[in-house]
Amino acid sequence: MTLISINNLSFAYDQKEILKNINLQLEAGDFLAISGENGSGKTTLVKILTKELPIKRGFVEIFGEDINDFDNFQKVGYVPQLNESSNIAFPLTCREYVILNLYKNFGKFKRPTRENMKTVEDIFRILNIENLIDKPFNKLSGGQQQRVMIARCLVNNPDVLILDEPTVGIDQANKEDFLDLLLHLNKKHSLSIIIISHEMEFIKNYVNKVVVLKEGMILDA
Repeated sequence: MTLISINNLSFAYDQKEILKNINLQLEAGDFLAISGENGSGKTTLVKILTKELPIKRGFVEIFGEDINDFDNFQKVGYVPQLNESSNIAFPLTCREYVILNLYKNFGKFKRPTRENMKTVEDIFRILNIENLIDKPFNKLSGGQQQRVMIARCLVNNPDVLILDEPTVGIDQANKEDFLDLLLHLNKKHSLSIIIISHEMEFIKNYVNKVVVLKEGMILDA
């Protein structure tokens, strides 16, 4: 089953073409890595998939629906680069940070329900990070923050998880643990994953599909 389909996608900033005729599919069960040097178009592609940028040329479908009409982004979890998310302006515990992603499901007076609380606790247990649940998010290490950011996505039970450069700033041992976790979610919890990374020599051992971007184009395998 095709979850995301990208067809003849091109994108330009101020007449400078960033993506050139991209064709790519994410199938159910895929663990897809998208690699490339800085400026190759990786992050632009992610911003199109998360509707941060509009499509100018080409066509993208998510779960069989034109991305321009698609609005069920609870089915698509997105973990941005750490430097975009790790500096929260006011103190939050990890429990609070994660449960806020269930705001639409809060009960009367827009307060978390007992079911909301259990969902969050279950996710922390699945990710083996129960010890972090009441710690301040801003005080965590990079690797710990990445896990909590994944927990924040998973409370909505998505079918697809997109991660933008998730291993940047994480030491080697924690990178291995982190990727082992992603592989577990992919294999044991049927989560389809797109990981954007420039560390392909390391990540290629975990994924089942690799795409390399260069100057906005997909290189032939």
